[in-house]
Amino acid sequence: MGCEVSTSHGVVQVVQEDEEDTGEFSDTLIDTIRSTWPLLSRDYVTVGLEVFKRIFNEIPTVRVLFDSFGIDQAETLERHQIFREHVQKFMHVLESLVENLERPEMIQPHLIALGARHAAIVGFHPEYFRFYSKCLLEVWEAELGEEFIPEVRECWEKVIEYIVRSMSHGYHICITHQLEHFVKETQIGKLV
Repeated sequence: MGCEVSTSHGVVQVVQEDEEDTGEFSDTLIDTIRSTWPLLSRDYVTVGLEVFKRIFNEIPTVRVLFDSFGIDQAETLERHQIFREHVQKFMHVLESLVENLERPEMIQPHLIALGARHAAIVGFHPEYFRFYSKCLLEVWEAELGEEFIPEVRECWEKVIEYIVRSMSHGYHICITHQLEHFVKETQIGKLV
């Protein structure tokens, strides 16, 4: 069901079983995404910052997750170098998928690993991935203006859903592994 993941030697291997999970994208979708990406990525950091601002407005508790960056005030966040680097990495993930739309299996292991890393963030909840989708689409609409026609929105929704599905899968793999490890370590399994 879905994917099997092996983490031997720190490498995530993905074996596809369901046709739906293969992430095959149509030529039309690929053309649409690639024609709009240059407009969305022309100012990588500013656009990425706007996504995070919207996320922080939607769910203020997400902002607290960035306190580990050593930032005291919300308004200084966008000027903080470590946060700006985080935003660049966020945008780079999107760019990597855009570049590999014909071969999404090339980027999927990275998305799964990224989702697993989010499971290690204290206070992070998997529902946050859905807010990421919503806020990303809102920023894309603002950036593209009249060019964000229903067909463009639908193509980006499919790509963003692929990202969210892959990251959520990684998140749940990590949580499940942690739970299995906890059960083994505490012998709870023998009590149930």
